[in-house]
Amino acid sequence: MLFIVSGLSGAVQAGQLEPVVVEGRRVNDLAPVHAGGQVATGGSLGLLGNVDLSDAPFSQTSYTSALIEDQQAATLGDVLDNMPSVRRSVPPNNIGEQFKIRGFALSDSQTAINGLYGLVSTYGGTPPLDIAERVEVLLGPSALLNGMAAVGGSINVVPKRAADEPLARVTVGRESASLAKAHANLGRRFGAGGEWGLRVNASRRDGGTPLAGVSRKDDVGALALDYRGERLRAALDVWRSTVRNRGGTPIIPGMDASLVAMPAAPDGAITVSDDDYDAHNTTALIGGEFDLTRDWTAFARFGRRHNDFAGRGQLVTNVKADGSAYLFPLSTRADNHARSAELGARGAFRTGSIRHVFALSGTRQQDETRQGFVYAPIGVTHIRHPPAARHPAPAAGDPPKTSRSRFDGVALADTLSLDDERVLLTLGARRQRVKVDNFGATLQGFTPVTSAYDQRAWTPMVGLVIKPLAPLSLYANHIQGLEAGTTVGRNYQNAGEVLPPYKTRQFEIGAKLDRGGFANTLSLFQITRPSTVSDRGTSPLPTLRLDGEQRNRGVEWAFFGALTRRVRVLGGISYTRGKLTRTQDGADNGNDAPGTAPLAANLGLEWDVPGVAGLTLTGRVIHTGAQYVDNANVLRMPSWSRFDLGARYATRVAGRALTLRASVHNLADRRYWEGVYMSSYVSPAAPRTVLVSATMDF
Repeated sequence: MLFIVSGLSGAVQAGQLEPVVVEGRRVNDLAPVHAGGQVATGGSLGLLGNVDLSDAPFSQTSYTSALIEDQQAATLGDVLDNMPSVRRSVPPNNIGEQFKIRGFALSDSQTAINGLYGLVSTYGGTPPLDIAERVEVLLGPSALLNGMAAVGGSINVVPKRAADEPLARVTVGRESASLAKAHANLGRRFGAGGEWGLRVNASRRDGGTPLAGVSRKDDVGALALDYRGERLRAALDVWRSTVRNRGGTPIIPGMDASLVAMPAAPDGAITVSDDDYDAHNTTALIGGEFDLTRDWTAFARFGRRHNDFAGRGQLVTNVKADGSAYLFPLSTRADNHARSAELGARGAFRTGSIRHVFALSGTRQQDETRQGFVYAPIGVTHIRHPPAARHPAPAAGDPPKTSRSRFDGVALADTLSLDDERVLLTLGARRQRVKVDNFGATLQGFTPVTSAYDQRAWTPMVGLVIKPLAPLSLYANHIQGLEAGTTVGRNYQNAGEVLPPYKTRQFEIGAKLDRGGFANTLSLFQITRPSTVSDRGTSPLPTLRLDGEQRNRGVEWAFFGALTRRVRVLGGISYTRGKLTRTQDGADNGNDAPGTAPLAANLGLEWDVPGVAGLTLTGRVIHTGAQYVDNANVLRMPSWSRFDLGARYATRVAGRALTLRASVHNLADRRYWEGVYMSSYVSPAAPRTVLVSATMDF
């Protein structure tokens, strides 16, 4: 990774500068894998670089490629199913992915690739896990660290690199009905000292999905070229992914306002219309770092992405108690271009007895979207036995420009080490500019700007880590999240007013205990997120004000590692109370926030069977408590539990390593509502899914 770790090691005399090295490894190296192999001992904290678990004033989990392979994960959601603080908001096999982290929404398009945001598209652009060495999840807002990221948490995908040992690995597999997969994973280093590295990943998934009558074909081709010299480290990542879906997508129905109880959940394999879509994504990312001195390193990264999407979809609304609903068929064309860049430096110096690790970064993220919709007449459907639905033909020609955005930021941070690094204090601030233009298209295709937004904001951060004992670290932080505000529309008294960027605020304290083989983390947090409400006391029109608020308070306990030589564990418990503290006219004040389950728990176990070398049995249970679907707290989604089982067998055939894997998700094939997409819109659980695969190293 192209980062500098926010830490120092090695003893020096007062007044001397120290090389930026941690525990004998170069600062651009990945954090080591923790006992059990499923989680790493640290990860990237954006501006601060790579930080060890015990040194981070935040709650973060970095999932390894070994976990991705052993769990046969195909999407981000498959990985995040291991985390109690994260829940899916939409079902698998959807056009995109969306989650709730600490009770707040995050879409896959808000995912970072090697620390750069904006390189993942909204339409079928989920980053392919074939390229992923790590999937890092940071809980809570992170404006200082990452800029305009989601407010409940952030996700970073770290691309694979060629390792010191050559790799030639082939995996073939099958998922449920007839969805077959083949994946080639190749890596090798070149040069007298292995300076150059090449990693190639190519895969195809093709066939019938767990959804009834639905087929898809996914192709991924990825290349990673890296160079690691004495003073220069650089890498180039290029990948292209295509998705071709035929026969339907999962339903995400909206409940009717007249309902007083949730209708029974449908079979997760049912689709309500014959949705088809094609998504093409091309992404390139280049970055490097150069050691200016023994103590200062400059770094730069630049990425581009193009997404082309065409598809037919549906909006299911007004679901009644008997399951009947309205259907809004539509066709979509979208074309999206994005660029993202970062330039900065990190270094170390001393002032008296205090050691500093300083970071300075400038970022720019640009995005332009062209999008067109064609709607068909409203129809009727049923969420349990839907009739055939007709879609309109897609619009001819290129779609019109609909939006253009630019996010510019400058950030700096200083981590002060005191008392022989037993106290770490991080202070930082970011100056962020948010510029968004929304366009209105006419029949002639002319696209004048119909609303413009251009605002700036400061956002600070304070983080503290105290290490009273060797395996124990205590931490606290105050950090903010930034979201673009809005330009008030013409239906309000203050039309044209530009509301400032929305600032979400977090206060968090926690503890981490890592004895090497087994680790625990405990955190308590409060997050407050603002929203707009209408002040009806003005005339002749109401005034839009930034006076609404949601407050989430929670406690999280996570654990991972090896309990014994044969037993590994990964899981945790999250208790979150989301409250609507300021709402429209106070009507819903004090109500539970929709889509925030008070209780969520995960427990995953792996057991190496004695007497059968290479055989491992796996199991996982995921539980989510009851949660409300609407602001008025009328509709309540029941609690649910999911059970997964699996096994893998590692052996050698003709001198080559072979691993056989099998797993079943939703073992009981239960039907239940799984998550809340947005107010009154919910997603059903996926049906029972069986996955088998064989991996051989050549």
